[in-house]
Amino acid sequence: MAFSLFSVVSLTVIYRLTINFPELPYTQELKNVESDEFLLNSRHIAHEIQHLVKGDFYLDSLEYPPCPRVSRYHKIIGSLVYVDLYAEKESPRVSDVLLSAIKSGKIGNLTVSDEGFELHVVRDSSSACATTEFTCLDKTCIPADQRCDGRRDCPDGSDEHKDHGKCKEHQPIIQQTEKVVFAQKHASIHLSATVNSSVEDSQIAWSKDGVLLGVGSMSLAEDGRVTVYRKGDKHHLHIQNATDSDDGTYKLIVQGMNVEADFEVRITSDRVAIESDECPSGERACKSGHCLPVAQFCDRRVQCPDGDDEEHCSGK
Repeated sequence: MAFSLFSVVSLTVIYRLTINFPELPYTQELKNVESDEFLLNSRHIAHEIQHLVKGDFYLDSLEYPPCPRVSRYHKIIGSLVYVDLYAEKESPRVSDVLLSAIKSGKIGNLTVSDEGFELHVVRDSSSACATTEFTCLDKTCIPADQRCDGRRDCPDGSDEHKDHGKCKEHQPIIQQTEKVVFAQKHASIHLSATVNSSVEDSQIAWSKDGVLLGVGSMSLAEDGRVTVYRKGDKHHLHIQNATDSDDGTYKLIVQGMNVEADFEVRITSDRVAIESDECPSGERACKSGHCLPVAQFCDRRVQCPDGDDEEHCSGK
């Protein structure tokens, strides 16, 4: 859970840190920012960092601590925690104190490592988002054209909220189970999404490269391997015995409402699949070794250090 300072004071500097905690076991619970495990570790880390840098920030009480935003796993380095520190002005001493602590291997009673450590300073803005971006409620930045497009691009879904996103009530929202799906040859491909709006079954269509694959629960593809169906508000596309030709961009379209979602299907070799298994379930490795959720590949936002999460993305 993120602690927001933006409603309290207009801050001009954000110190954005990536810190390696080698003795912090990475678990599935740490992936969930609302879990008890994440909150417990978040408060502990925030307390130790605040004690280290006390006096440089607008942080006079524990009510407004540094903000651990998210945890990620690196298949070589281990558990990485991303932390934001908010300040009214930039202080050279802050970087010195942080670097010294990292070099010593300790922040308070927490063991840290210099492997994977990063420090970036965001200046002169109460928001880290650019003018061409939309600021989510949790301060995540997304491209402005993704606001009110029927897809939950903000982690908290606030880009589709009536109040924060200024979206129309009647607009349906497509919530994809996965945006990028990897499948080995001869395995099955499964795409699915929930459309949380009272749209008619006949309005939901699946397509690839401009070719209609199905409408509602009726399959229209000439290829008998392709099946579309619906269970409640969830719509599915299933392809048996995957081949190289199945690689590419698939669309789920709410016809007549200008709302659609793209799915990227990647047909992989056995070797690629084995490499991906070195990351936690549901995540994939960047070239650098950093692990990201599969849905963050080909989502039009560079998040791998080398930018390889946005390479070879057709239709983008």
